[in-house]
Amino acid sequence: MHTIYPFAANRVLRLYRGGYGIDRLCGKTPAEDTRFPEDWIASVIEGNGRAYHSPGHGISKLLIDGAAVDFPGFLREHAEMMLGSAHAAQYGPIPGVLVKFLDSAEQLPLQVHPTRADARKFLHSDYGKTEAWIVLATRRIDGQEPYLLVGFNDKLDREVFARECIEGKFVRGGEMLNKVPVAPGDVIIIRGGVPHAIGPGVTMVEIMEPSDWVIVPEINCCGVQLNEKQRFMGIDPETAVGMTDFTPHPIPEIRKKFFLSPKIRERQGASTMTDLISPDDCELFSACEIRVEGSFALRNPDSFAIGAVVEGTLDFGGTQVRQGGSFFLPYAVKDPTVSGRGRVILIRPPRVG
Repeated sequence: MHTIYPFAANRVLRLYRGGYGIDRLCGKTPAEDTRFPEDWIASVIEGNGRAYHSPGHGISKLLIDGAAVDFPGFLREHAEMMLGSAHAAQYGPIPGVLVKFLDSAEQLPLQVHPTRADARKFLHSDYGKTEAWIVLATRRIDGQEPYLLVGFNDKLDREVFARECIEGKFVRGGEMLNKVPVAPGDVIIIRGGVPHAIGPGVTMVEIMEPSDWVIVPEINCCGVQLNEKQRFMGIDPETAVGMTDFTPHPIPEIRKKFFLSPKIRERQGASTMTDLISPDDCELFSACEIRVEGSFALRNPDSFAIGAVVEGTLDFGGTQVRQGGSFFLPYAVKDPTVSGRGRVILIRPPRVG
């Protein structure tokens, strides 16, 4: 058994352009924006978007002794070692969470994801798509400062918004969303039902329930024309739009409701562990950041972890991971020591029980 299992790079085709920030993080030159703006980590689902389908696209691979190994298959064969028997019994041989590096060069389409309850009721799925964003870097694009669209403002007209969603073209609907400036270090949680869009120039670690369920109100999606099935997940448009949380939130309330406040949990010499998303913030996943200056002894809770190195190069039991790399820390590995200089974000799965 290895201390960690690194993931191979897993860039996924999307409808929007981006990826420059991921290239920079990984040290790739020249860094560029393409239609591969996301790197999926610990993925057991296909990344087949609204206008692209290819078997296995988006499924993660582990790098084990120089070979690329199918991640879902390895989990099935080693579920107890990798996930723990309690997690495997409750969720099956899957992590129960999906992680991504994401970088945007243009505003993503406005979208709404189902809650877990709506996913079960209408999509016969155990997972909705609550997600969280940990902002790593930002850049101005065409003179525009980076931003997020999050929730409705006081211009909300529910009937008009719903009608324009179904028709597929916003005339007034786009003005009903809060436009919120964003900066490195921000941590934002977006519950299922909340309308949102990532603006241009944002590099982040994105954490979510392991699904690709999404409602896309506009027919024109980053220059690609979508049909009704692609926009509404194959269900009735009125039902799909009805999954939207139509609660308006003024900007100060957006900051309080959706933006989290990281808290330092532990210090070891010059190294620190900071809670970014605690289990109290979200029952579906949690995340912490470890800033390593020399070494840090992890006191593993009773779960596995998914790691994303966002600065420097770190050593985990003899396996090095540099920034832009990711890995799986098995349940069976207890109290490993991380050494080097850098930062790593560790993502934990939903609670068992």
